[in-house]
Amino acid sequence: MPDADIPPSSKRQRTDSDSATPISRSKIWMPGGDIILQTQSTQFRINSDILAQQSPIFRDMLSIPQPANKPTIDGCPIVHLSDAAKDWELLLETLYNPFQHKETLPFDVVAAMVRLGKKYEMAAIKNNATWRIHYEFPNTLHSWIEVQNKLTKIESQPGMMLDLLNLVYEYEIRSSVPTLAFNCLDMMSLEHLMKDETRRPDGSCVHLAPHIKLTLAIAVERIANQQRTSFQWLDDDTILPHPQCNSRTECTEQRQELYRTVMWGLEEYHYHCFDPWNDFDGTKGLCRKCNLVGEGTFKDTASKMWEFLPSFFQLPQWGDLKDLE
Repeated sequence: MPDADIPPSSKRQRTDSDSATPISRSKIWMPGGDIILQTQSTQFRINSDILAQQSPIFRDMLSIPQPANKPTIDGCPIVHLSDAAKDWELLLETLYNPFQHKETLPFDVVAAMVRLGKKYEMAAIKNNATWRIHYEFPNTLHSWIEVQNKLTKIESQPGMMLDLLNLVYEYEIRSSVPTLAFNCLDMMSLEHLMKDETRRPDGSCVHLAPHIKLTLAIAVERIANQQRTSFQWLDDDTILPHPQCNSRTECTEQRQELYRTVMWGLEEYHYHCFDPWNDFDGTKGLCRKCNLVGEGTFKDTASKMWEFLPSFFQLPQWGDLKDLE
C-alpha cells in the first residue's frame, strides 16, 4: 500500500508552526473541500470523492472511520503523502480544470499521471497517459511514419524526449521504447547523449539513467550494421535501373545518390531507414518504372528493419513486447 496515511489522533489541531519547514497552501484550495493532502511542504484542500472515484486505494483508506480528535485544518482531516508536490498540483489541476488543456498535454502533466496513476491505482489516469505515449511512439511502422516528428498528444519542449525515455524505462512502458529510443538516437549524437548536454527550458540538464546510456551505445552499432546490410541493394545495378528503363544513366546516378544519402547519414547519426521514399531528393529524378521498383524495394527493406528494431535495444520481438503493469 502506498505511503499515504492519516496522522494519529492528537488533542490539538496541527498548525504550520509544528513543522521546521513552513507549510504553504497550493492554489488548489477548494472552499467546499473536505480533506487536506499534504506532500513535501505543500497542502491541497480538495474533495475526497474526487480521489475515491479515481483510486481504490484512496477509496478504501478514506472509508476507514477516524478518531474524532484527529488533527484537522478548517475541520478537514490531513492526509500525508510522500510524492512530489508538483506532481499532485499538475494532476489536481487536470482533474479540477479538465478543459484548461487542449488535445495536447504538457510532458510534466503526462509524467505526473503516469507516476501517481500507477502508485495509487488510478487506472483511467494512467491509461490516458500511456495512450498518449503509445500514440506518439507506436509499435507499427505504418503508424510511426504517420506521426513521426509530429507530436500531437504530448507537447514538445527541449529535453522532453530524454525525460520521456527515462520515464518509459522506469515505468516499463516497454512497447514505446524502440521508437522513442530510435528517435532520440536519430535526433542527437551519441556523444551528446553520453555527456548529458540536453537542457530543459529552465536550464537544467537531462540526465539519462546509466543503463539507458549503455543500451543506446550498443544500439548505435547494431542499427548502423543492419542498415548497411539491408540497404546494400541501393548499390546494386541488378535492381535499379529497371530493365525497361529509358534513362539508365540518369536513374543510375539517382540510385547512387540515394545510396550515399542512406549510408553517409550513418556517419552523422541520421538513420534514414524509415523515412518516406518521396522525402529523398534522389527519387525525384528516377523514371516512373525505376521509381515504382525502388519505392517497393525500399518499403520492403524498411519493414524488415522494423522487425529488428526492438532487438537493437535488447528487447523482445514486437509480438512479445508488452508493457509491464
